Amino acid sequence: IDTNRIYITGLSMGGFGTFDAVARHPDLFAAAVPVCGGGDTSKAPSIAHIPIWIFTGAEDRSVNPAFSFEMVGALTKAGAHPGFTQYPEVGHFSWIGAYSDSTMMSWLFRQHK
Repeated sequence: IDTNRIYITGLSMGGFGTFDAVARHPDLFAAAVPVCGGGDTSKAPSIAHIPIWIFTGAEDRSVNPAFSFEMVGALTKAGAHPGFTQYPEVGHFSWIGAYSDSTMMSWLFRQHK
């Protein structure tokens, strides 16, 4: 295992879990891709050094996209430059676009500690 290239991603509750795991273990992950999730905005300063690309669907009725916007704002305020993609006219199934996005995958695998 290349400990400099450990990535985490999750969708829906896993998107929340992604933010939680990164906050609990800020030195473990090289990058994170939470999809339709959110996190504790007070933890943003402790995870601002981790490359993060956040995905959501504008029409998500299961997980309010506001959770993603709040984390983007908190991370940006903490000095991070998170990636953010919101799919218009997409509901809770934003992971279909996220995980088929070759640009995101290329970005993810370029990240290392």
